[in-house]
Amino acid sequence: MINWKRNRILRRLLLGAAISAAYAALSCGVGQAASPVSLAFQEKNHIYDIDAAFDVAAEPSVVWDVLTGYEHIPKFVGSLKKSEVHEELGPYHFLLEQEFEGGFLFFTKRVRVLLDVHETWYQSINFTDLDHKDFAFYEGSWELTPDPGKGLRITYNLKAKQNFDAPFAGDYMRGGVQELLEAVRREILRRQAEELKDRPLTLSSNQPVSTITPGTPVLR
Repeated sequence: MINWKRNRILRRLLLGAAISAAYAALSCGVGQAASPVSLAFQEKNHIYDIDAAFDVAAEPSVVWDVLTGYEHIPKFVGSLKKSEVHEELGPYHFLLEQEFEGGFLFFTKRVRVLLDVHETWYQSINFTDLDHKDFAFYEGSWELTPDPGKGLRITYNLKAKQNFDAPFAGDYMRGGVQELLEAVRREILRRQAEELKDRPLTLSSNQPVSTITPGTPVLR
């Protein structure tokens, strides 16, 4: 009898959570500014295919420093709890351990990936999970592309299949990617503002920020 009552309470809580999540999704655009991040999200049988992008008026060096300062990313991305380079495998090639945490109400899930990362300086970052603990596969990329009149276009792609069951896992994944890109964009803009504040302005008013020629690369 006690187990029956407990299961009934749990079902009610799950139903209430689902209704709240659906209501939030339907009403998120009401009275609020649109997100600067575009996001295409597909999910089927715990397989995710995600494409996202945003434009930012910033120098390539600033964008690259934000994206590749892996140990500092948890400072401005709340869901990323750990980000550490484990082993250097060669120039712009290394192993990166990351742990993400997401949840809704009383459900919390932390996932771990051990990423094989390949960087192409100022152009792209490609990653693949080697651990396969929480994901059957987890692979994607960041890409930087000049966007005339807007600065740089940052695109993010992720394909993943989870190895775990969790309520609303798809919502966690979608919300986590949205949060990640919005946080990265904010950090890029913050650092770009600091860069411009701390040095004399030498650009002409008609020269896009992103056309500055990058300096000499620093090998990892």
